[in-house]
Amino acid sequence: MRSRVERGVVERLREAPDGRPTRDQLGPAIRAALDAERLVVPTAELRVLERWLDDRLFGLGELAPLLRDERVSEVMVNGTRGVWIERDGRLERTTVRFDDAEEILVLIERLVAPLGRRIDLATPLVDARLPDGSRVHAVIPPIAVAGPVLTIRRFSARPLTPDDLVRNGTVSATAASYLTDAVRRRRSILVSGGTSSGKTTTLNALACAIGPDERVVTIEDAAELRLPQANVVSLETRVPSVEGTGAVDVRTLLRNALRMRPDRILVGE
Repeated sequence: MRSRVERGVVERLREAPDGRPTRDQLGPAIRAALDAERLVVPTAELRVLERWLDDRLFGLGELAPLLRDERVSEVMVNGTRGVWIERDGRLERTTVRFDDAEEILVLIERLVAPLGRRIDLATPLVDARLPDGSRVHAVIPPIAVAGPVLTIRRFSARPLTPDDLVRNGTVSATAASYLTDAVRRRRSILVSGGTSSGKTTTLNALACAIGPDERVVTIEDAAELRLPQANVVSLETRVPSVEGTGAVDVRTLLRNALRMRPDRILVGE
């Protein structure tokens, strides 16, 4: 039933005057497709169908349910070979699987196109930040030998505090006290570690010890820090365009940050 309704919905959405259907047109298209099939669907099932079609046609398809799980911090698509997630700090293989690499390419394009970014043979790599703050990284052939690779990294809406780090067992109470005291005393601190080891989380937590009236400038390759202070300026590097121009690196941003009268400068990845 779903496949028949989906075909009917797609046919009706293609009739959009400008050729660009929107989510607002999905509801009427579903009702028209159901009427054409002479199907009566209970309200609860209709909501499920609407969400499924919204995910399929406007969202991230099979990845959407994974990203609705608040415990999932990262989704990794390894071409048609499988999809992995990081949930509660642990890697898990999911049952989601793409049979066609083209479907993954469509999802990647759906993510990066609204951001003004492109990914093609000339630019087979893209690293971008979504409107909700999530970071998306994609690589396509020929750079990705076994098919397109997509990684989506999400960040908690409520950044962790030093107390949270202690409760989670990330650091001891003594270490947390020592580090927060170092922040208050304006000591320089270097946070280092491997991939997904919690560097940004730790830096964000320590930043909670910065005074509420201080002016903070953050510099990152992809803006991830979520600081509680009001007077915060977030700067983000920029890769060169296809023509090789317009690049802005960390060094350039640091030089400009010094002219913004910062009390603190936080440099992330």
